[in-house]
Amino acid sequence: MPIPYEYVLLASTIINVIGTAPALLNEGARKYSWVTPLISMLILLITPNTYLLTYVSFIVVIGILGIVTLMRLNSPIRGADYMLVAIMIIATVLALYTSNLALILLSLMLVSAPTYLLILMGDPNVSIEVGIKYVVNMIIATVLFFVGAVIISSGPSLVTYIIGFSLLLLGLSLEVGAAPMHEWVPDVFTAGNPIPVSIIASIAKIAPFIVAVKVILTTMGSIPPYYLAYIVGAFATISMFLGNIGALTSRENARTLAYSSIANMGYVMAALAAAIMGYALHSMITLGLALVGLITQLFMNAAGKMGFFNSVYSKGNNAVSTWLISLAFIGTPPLLGFWSKLYIILALVYGNLVWLAVLLVINSVISVPYYIRLARDLGTGWKRGLAEGLIIAFTIIVLSTTIPPTWLIHPIMNLTNYLTLRL
Repeated sequence: MPIPYEYVLLASTIINVIGTAPALLNEGARKYSWVTPLISMLILLITPNTYLLTYVSFIVVIGILGIVTLMRLNSPIRGADYMLVAIMIIATVLALYTSNLALILLSLMLVSAPTYLLILMGDPNVSIEVGIKYVVNMIIATVLFFVGAVIISSGPSLVTYIIGFSLLLLGLSLEVGAAPMHEWVPDVFTAGNPIPVSIIASIAKIAPFIVAVKVILTTMGSIPPYYLAYIVGAFATISMFLGNIGALTSRENARTLAYSSIANMGYVMAALAAAIMGYALHSMITLGLALVGLITQLFMNAAGKMGFFNSVYSKGNNAVSTWLISLAFIGTPPLLGFWSKLYIILALVYGNLVWLAVLLVINSVISVPYYIRLARDLGTGWKRGLAEGLIIAFTIIVLSTTIPPTWLIHPIMNLTNYLTLRL
């Protein structure tokens, strides 16, 4: 008899928290404090089926690379930072797996809360100011998201649902740094230490969208999908244009990456709009393409941003990797970013949102100059050590779809049971 996956998640959490504690009490043992968080994440691979395993595996890989990234920083909370990253990964997998509304909202909180401490790492004079700004915005985001989720889960009228949906969407936008709730992103990404910022710009973006998808698709019922899709489409449009134009006019690499993140969240918002249309119209093709595009764009953002911010911290890295990651973000075939955008565009076309697909293509073209500039600025030459290994690992991820990724498409069509909640 297979072990219930809830027990696997619980065991992973217990091992992570309790197992890390002894290493924190002994200064000599701190250099091995990464072991327990690593084990706790590997346990998550004991998934109930191969369909879930495909996505859990990628989330775990990103978590492992996040821990390795933190090893580059002389952290005052060495060991605790590894534990926090593992908690974020466990919570992200919980968000993907659970069908309980309370647990899925808890997973969102468990992903957000560890970033409050991570952002404080670095120069104290800068980190405290940046950290306070970030924490205040995240608390507001969580409140908006939770209130919106509760309202739309209570079976309200059309008007009340639109209000709740708008609150949830505002909370989501503030949480992930999408326009028009993006105000904190350029300042935090520029002033914060690139290492913890790389975690916030990557791992912390995945769970909020998974939670939003599950809550919205479960609660929309007979609500006309056009209302919801057009609202999300408007958010996506604003985020894409504002992010790309901001990145074009920025000259500091970290600030360019901040606006790039805003634009990428716009692409994911576009996929969310297509998913809403696909689910409401009972079009499994549209829904499947939208979900694959949404998740792969989040994966592209995670791998690419961690790679770029590691390069910013190193003041450059090998040109081959930085160029490949830049080309992937632009959407050059057959790199990961090409497939994510292709799936989103196809989903938008099938979902009768052609206008949004055209805007997405236009924005991809707008992004070309600043990604080329990033590749030139950060591609300073080969470096030895951990930094080089990390950038190569992230490059391998964006190269993983050189063969068309049918391994991403087939599993998502079998994950319908994980995309609904028990209300």
